[in-house]
Amino acid sequence: MINIFIGLFFVFFKTNLSFLDVGVTYYITNLIGYVSIYFGVQELGKTNQRLLKLKPYVIVMMAHSIFFFLLTITDHSPLTMGMSTPLETFIAWSGAILIFAGMFMIFIIIFELMDGLTGNHKLLYNLVSIMMFLFILAFISAILNFSSMFSTTIMGALLLVEVIFLISYYYVFLARNEKQT
Repeated sequence: MINIFIGLFFVFFKTNLSFLDVGVTYYITNLIGYVSIYFGVQELGKTNQRLLKLKPYVIVMMAHSIFFFLLTITDHSPLTMGMSTPLETFIAWSGAILIFAGMFMIFIIIFELMDGLTGNHKLLYNLVSIMMFLFILAFISAILNFSSMFSTTIMGALLLVEVIFLISYYYVFLARNEKQT
């Protein structure tokens, strides 16, 4: 369970409050996070077979992080490439959609994780729902190019809810287990 907590910490870790600033650090922390989540799922899967269905999602996200990390360090990120031709525009938009899908995938992984674990996790489900809502608002704000103050506020709120989620996750799954041992 600690591996999943550490993994979520690294996936949620951001160095700034800009939605579309997905540089080298972003992908390195994501890769570390997904590797940690993979080992956590592997360990929990020994006692809960249902959690093993998360492994393909996590593997896809590890590959996603590696792929976009390589694009970023070679200056071929879809977010920085030119859009002067229809092909470049298509590639840039396709890449941006894949980046967004990758960002969204963590919520799917968290929901699947909580569905596979026993107990009442209403608070955690609610926090993930709030995070998804804020994430979608941040995405819309970035696409429609709303004011930077609005976007920064949404990203700050998202970061705050992520911290609350991590604390709640720790309390629900880890602190309770420490007390039992």
